[in-house]
Amino acid sequence: MPKRIIVREAVPEDYLSLTELAWQLGHQAESERLKTRLVDLLNRDDHKLFVAETGGKVAGWVHAFLYRPLHKECVVEIAGLVVDEKYRKMGIGRRLLAVTEDWARTQDCTRLSLCSNVKREEAHKFYQALGYQRTKTQYTFTKELTK
Repeated sequence: MPKRIIVREAVPEDYLSLTELAWQLGHQAESERLKTRLVDLLNRDDHKLFVAETGGKVAGWVHAFLYRPLHKECVVEIAGLVVDEKYRKMGIGRRLLAVTEDWARTQDCTRLSLCSNVKREEAHKFYQALGYQRTKTQYTFTKELTK
């Protein structure tokens, strides 16, 4: 059990830890590319990255952004949330979501949204225990663009 969990905004120096945790999510990000994206996102007002730290180690992170579509109200979308496998079920994910919800309120958003792979059944239970509701099932389409 971690002694003390500190939730803070991410800083550029966190990039290696964030990369390692992205791998646990199944995204094989290259650390230098992640660092470049991190620095860009940290300079934007419509994105927020929080990390949970314990014992000087980053044990989890959440990336959220403002989604402002033309046809509906502003929503804070959670782009990614991961807690290190060694620190799961210790309240870290709950703390990361709580600080994200607080940030959403400061942005005058009344709703958070996230997508979770159908295979992540434990994650679904976690979100539902915190009051998140599954609202729809949909397909995701992607297209690789050539340069």
